[in-house]
Amino acid sequence: MQRRDFCRTAGLAALATTAPWAQAADEAFPSKPIKIIVPSPPGGQNDTLARNIGVAASKTLGQPIVVDYKPGVGGSLGSEFVARSPADGYTLLISLSATLAVSSAVYSKLKYDPRADLRCVTEVILSRGVLVVNSALPIHDIQGLIAYSKARPDQLAMANWGLGSAAHTTQDILNRQFGAKLLQVPYKGETQILTDLIGGQVGFAMLSAPTTQANLQGGKIRPIAIVGTQRLAILPGVKTMTEQGFFHESWDMDGPLGLFAPKDTPLPILRKLNAAFAPAATTPRMQAFAKEFGVTLLGNGLDDAQAHFLKYFDAIKKVTQATGVILD
Repeated sequence: MQRRDFCRTAGLAALATTAPWAQAADEAFPSKPIKIIVPSPPGGQNDTLARNIGVAASKTLGQPIVVDYKPGVGGSLGSEFVARSPADGYTLLISLSATLAVSSAVYSKLKYDPRADLRCVTEVILSRGVLVVNSALPIHDIQGLIAYSKARPDQLAMANWGLGSAAHTTQDILNRQFGAKLLQVPYKGETQILTDLIGGQVGFAMLSAPTTQANLQGGKIRPIAIVGTQRLAILPGVKTMTEQGFFHESWDMDGPLGLFAPKDTPLPILRKLNAAFAPAATTPRMQAFAKEFGVTLLGNGLDDAQAHFLKYFDAIKKVTQATGVILD
């Protein structure tokens, strides 16, 4: 027998031997708890959403959903961990698609490719960022923010949740395109940012809508602009960036937050995950969350989720690259 024929025969034999085992593993999924990695510290939007959808999805899957945290490098540490995890459906990532796209644009030496190495299982929500200042500052809109920072170059600190995050690029755009003089201060996550914003250690930040809404009653923070396509029902008097005369492509898109698996996860497992997590994104519990915090629920199908993720990823990466920011 020729060597080529022998190799082909051996390969087919191996496939015939292993395929039933692989199929059996797919059919038995899940046989143990599933872990959702949050690439930021406990207490932020990602954490809240992971826990909310995990409760409903665990009932469908018949296994516990465990939330774990791997913050750092603008969300890249947790994302890379999931991308390099076994593609068996037991390790998932919850992340804003913008975080993945921005990291891909600003870190030329990123150790993985978010676009190629992750597969979107479903998109949970569309969210809009909120630009917020410490209420002790005489700043009520973006024009006032820029004027205040120009009068005090590099004295008004803007907190962001890591170099390469969407908040970091927002600060960079305000400086480069609109002449602000903001000093950027990286944090590991939104909870720490909120603490220092309320305490006055930093004067300005971009927060998620749920975090902003939940902390307005104390009167320590003031929202001055919405980063997204439209105003929020929970903050009806706060105008978008574009309404205030400050346009940038990345500010005119609502950001999806999705659930991701390693790229080579078998299709039957991806379908099971989508069948559990997509409906979990629109449960009464999540509907109450969306109404209270002004987010739009998605819970889309597997193919739609992946297509929308890739389209949004490419758009955000393009506008981020145009800023010229490189962090390594």
